[in-house]
Amino acid sequence: MRPMPGGRNDSTISAMLGLPEISISTAGYLVGSPSPKAAIEEIHAIGVRGISLDAAAPDFRPRALTRSARRDLAASLRRRELEFTGLDLWIPPEHFADVIHVHRAIDAVNQAAEMSSELAALVGGRSKPTVSVVLASDMNPTDRDAIGTNAQQVGAIIADHQPEQGQHVPGIGIGIDPTMVLMTGSSPGKAVTRAGKDLASVRLSDLSAMGRCVVGSQGGKLDVKGYAGSLIVAGQEWIVLDVREMPEPKVAAALATQAWNEAAAI
Repeated sequence: MRPMPGGRNDSTISAMLGLPEISISTAGYLVGSPSPKAAIEEIHAIGVRGISLDAAAPDFRPRALTRSARRDLAASLRRRELEFTGLDLWIPPEHFADVIHVHRAIDAVNQAAEMSSELAALVGGRSKPTVSVVLASDMNPTDRDAIGTNAQQVGAIIADHQPEQGQHVPGIGIGIDPTMVLMTGSSPGKAVTRAGKDLASVRLSDLSAMGRCVVGSQGGKLDVKGYAGSLIVAGQEWIVLDVREMPEPKVAAALATQAWNEAAAI
């Protein structure tokens, strides 16, 4: 593990305190890149140890990746000492409640769950077979149950980042995206506490009056230290840094990482 800027290994200090380590999502990290695989090289160069892959990106779509391609991808992550922390599948939530789109949306989640489980096993270490989604709050319960059942069968967990959570379904856990929680006027830290044992995945993001913003920036609403404290209590190993909608994703990632590591001062 390469030291972060400042001459110290912040991830080691964070680990000693139980602070979740940062994993960076490729979703939105390289805007307009001809090949999302370049994000793996970029994220490896930063010095973090975890990566979440964008399952909607051309190079990473589950239906397009053969077994051989998945093995090659896993080998690439191992060579770069990157642990796999899941897939992001940001299908519009309304598709899960729309009769025109629902079957295709469910199929995409099921394929992602299978691939996530396979990649986690191939990469090993502390890799997690998690698929992050936002399901519709008014989704048909039968369809929700089907997604959960499939996830259990393939050995994956679906992390639903919908702030308006419905009844718990086995195979579907709770995902926390601070931006989405803050939009409802709630506290991300309290959302973590309420999730309890159903907490499946957490993200690092922030919200200002203008929308998504860089974590720790002026006008941001996220109480970074309070959020960090709740995650230490919850025992989370990874937190996924989300830079979607950021005009300068790489700068946003660097600033967010700095803000998160400063939370170790608690």
